[in-house]
Amino acid sequence: MKKLISLSVLSFVLLQVSFGQICLDVDYKLRGYFYVGTSQIDSTALGGFYEDSNTPKRVTSAIKKVLKPNRFQIVVQTDSSIAFTEKTAGFKVFVINNSDSIVKLPAQDSRIYLKRQVFYKNKWQDIEYLPSSWCGNSYHSVFIRPNEYWDLEAPCIEGKIPAKFRFQLFVGDTHPIFNDPNVYSNEFYGSFNKSQLTKEEGHEPTGIMDPYEN
Repeated sequence: MKKLISLSVLSFVLLQVSFGQICLDVDYKLRGYFYVGTSQIDSTALGGFYEDSNTPKRVTSAIKKVLKPNRFQIVVQTDSSIAFTEKTAGFKVFVINNSDSIVKLPAQDSRIYLKRQVFYKNKWQDIEYLPSSWCGNSYHSVFIRPNEYWDLEAPCIEGKIPAKFRFQLFVGDTHPIFNDPNVYSNEFYGSFNKSQLTKEEGHEPTGIMDPYEN
């Protein structure tokens, strides 16, 4: 395991040198940052929520190489080497619908319930969190059709404790293709800080059109 973690850290170092960004070294849980568009209008939503333009794409030959048959899956590629922001290094996260059914996911202002977890003290724990809106209009659903995927990005993080990570996506209990209300990504290695298990990043509302207080 130590060898795998060392290789992962080396990969992130090379990523930083190549793009000029660095991994985030923070002492808090990051707020959810995965925003998506939809392949189908949510006719039951109240309306007035933020609609993101990152709509699902058709699965390409490159994406097919990482697919498992007849599965809805999350694929993390830490070696994909992208710039998450001008100063922060990142990597690709793909949410892929390779099933034969359209999938409906809960969302808040186009933010899906996808967060990073760390395996620490013999259990999986959140090091990212999903804020809650006090406005009912924020809540709606997004849809992804068969043979489509969302192309997403996540920041690289680092800290004092080497560990194993994954992403968890809440899908609910209304889909017959799922055996669990959550879907998990492949596991990957890196490091984090212990305070990321408890302290939240926090948020200050910018006005009445910003219904989030955390």
